[in-house]
Order: sequence, then C-alpha cells, then structure tokens
Amino acid sequence: MRPMPADTNSTTEPRQLVLMKKNQRWVFRYMPGEENVVLHWLAQTARDEQTDFDWFDAAVLSHQMGDQMGAQLKAMMHT
Repeated sequence: MRPMPADTNSTTEPRQLVLMKKNQRWVFRYMPGEENVVLHWLAQTARDEQTDFDWFDAAVLSHQMGDQMGAQLKAMMHT
C-alpha cells in the first residue's frame, strides 16, 4: 500500500468494508486511493478454496466500496 498525502480533509480518513457471513466477520480497512489493492485482495481471497470467502462476497464488498465512493463524491459536490 502506498502512503497518502498528509492532508486533513475527509478524503484521507481510513475506509472500512465489513461483511458478516455465518459466524465470521470480515473487516477490511484501507486508505482512499488503495481501492485497487483492496479489489485485488478480494479477488485473490475469492479464488482461495481454503476460505469461506467466495465471489459473491467479493461482489458485495466491491459494491459497498462503490457506494462509499459515490457518497464521498456527492458530499464533495455539495461543499
């Protein structure tokens, strides 16, 4: 993961994705700008047959990430 600029606005606050599945809780924390790293990790984990994390889970979390990014863009447009 790459370092982010030392900026105090809301675009540098950490993001979080959460998935509850059966008795497991998947939590992914990342900084804005690292979305590609998270998507790559989701795909790698979905391919891993030794985890209960599947392609549907990856799709749910990538959708959640898109929703968060959309909300951030909306907030930026209204400031």
